[in-house]
Amino acid sequence: MPHFCLTIAGSDPTSGAGIQADIRTFDRIGVHPFSVITALTYQSASKFYGFKSLSDDLESQLKALFDNYPIKYVKVGMIPDSKTIEIITNYIKKFDLCVVLDPVSISSAGKRLSSEGMEKLIESKLFPLVSVLTPNVREAELYANADLSQMELKDVEKVKLCAETLILKLYSSKFHHSHEKAVIIKSAGLENDIIFDLLCLVENRDSKPRFHIFKIPKLDLGANVHGTGCVFSSAITAYLAKEYKLFDAIKAAETFFNQIFQKYIELPDRGNVLNLSLSEDHISVIEQIKEIFSYLRSNRRYSKLIPEVRMNISGALPNATEKKDVAAIEGRITVLDGYPYASGDIKFGVSDHTARLILEAKKFDPSVNFVVNLKYKFEWINAIKNSTNLELKEIVREDQPENVKLHEKSTMQWLIQRSIKEIGRIPDIIWDRGSIGKEPMIRLFGKNSEDIILKLKQIIKSIN
Repeated sequence: MPHFCLTIAGSDPTSGAGIQADIRTFDRIGVHPFSVITALTYQSASKFYGFKSLSDDLESQLKALFDNYPIKYVKVGMIPDSKTIEIITNYIKKFDLCVVLDPVSISSAGKRLSSEGMEKLIESKLFPLVSVLTPNVREAELYANADLSQMELKDVEKVKLCAETLILKLYSSKFHHSHEKAVIIKSAGLENDIIFDLLCLVENRDSKPRFHIFKIPKLDLGANVHGTGCVFSSAITAYLAKEYKLFDAIKAAETFFNQIFQKYIELPDRGNVLNLSLSEDHISVIEQIKEIFSYLRSNRRYSKLIPEVRMNISGALPNATEKKDVAAIEGRITVLDGYPYASGDIKFGVSDHTARLILEAKKFDPSVNFVVNLKYKFEWINAIKNSTNLELKEIVREDQPENVKLHEKSTMQWLIQRSIKEIGRIPDIIWDRGSIGKEPMIRLFGKNSEDIILKLKQIIKSIN
């Protein structure tokens, strides 16, 4: 089953904030987005005209999802009225949800996103039920009754006290009393063109808080960036859904947000929104994976190439160095009605074995960008050797050093390194006969989709 999570938030017609920004963030990080709308807003990136609560429809939206899907991780944003809080808190308790709350009550244009007095209800009803709270500095001041104006790093102790005050509010009831919780105050201070965020992390109600500071360079934007809080909180939710531990999820969200923050879009109304669109390089990799899969899908004879562990096609960005830079088919490729069938969408960061293969290969040959794992048969190896011009290299798993055998994630790197050591390059195919608990496998490498397809044509022709 693919990773997925839920956003409960308002709808923003600019798609720069609210539920649209959450969905786009979930998708970029590689989780499937479920969404429930709390309100319709009427706004641009710089002006706010009003909103309409959808609290009368909220229960029906939630019931449709929770009756059918095992949802665990939820981001909560705009809460327009008391009925919305009542419904959301009931679902959190009933399904024991892990909630990231962006406690937004004022829009970036300075207008209210909820009825008067909602802050007190949010604090008393919702704070004790959430795992992560992500206020900006003004929201932190409001809920902690503190003054954080003009904070610098030398004032960090004041910010820490504010964060401790807030995190105690997350433990003000017995719900999730023993759970790890966190408060991240965004843009807590500024010093020498460096903005810092402060994280306060507590393992349980009685443990001592741990603090961490994240620093980012200040950008001269000329105007506010719409929807930053939405993107950051939904990024944390997405990484939690991908089974990151709490600190690691927050750290990954900081990295994701800072990369996105460097690419914002200036709109004609002098408003800015974060650019969550994929780059041309990302789109190119996805399109090439689609092209390879479409070719495989075109003829049922390619089904014979799919191994028991299923097939995947991994494609890397030109300068890929991390798993997040490699795209693949989520859920891999299986067989349905005799034809290759993709079990999920093409996303970055969803592959593991094949991602490590391609990343290691690129260290030695940056032109290698794609890899496909194929079923192994010894007679196929002979046929490919005799009928094609492809270069093949056998790797014997039993030759692995003990430290590699004990750490599964080292095997893919070792396969590449072994090949480089013995023949000095990345061959077209690296294959092995398997070992105890390990299926034998053929791995096909290529520079681009055209290269991979030409090699697949040679392989299927030779084994037929």
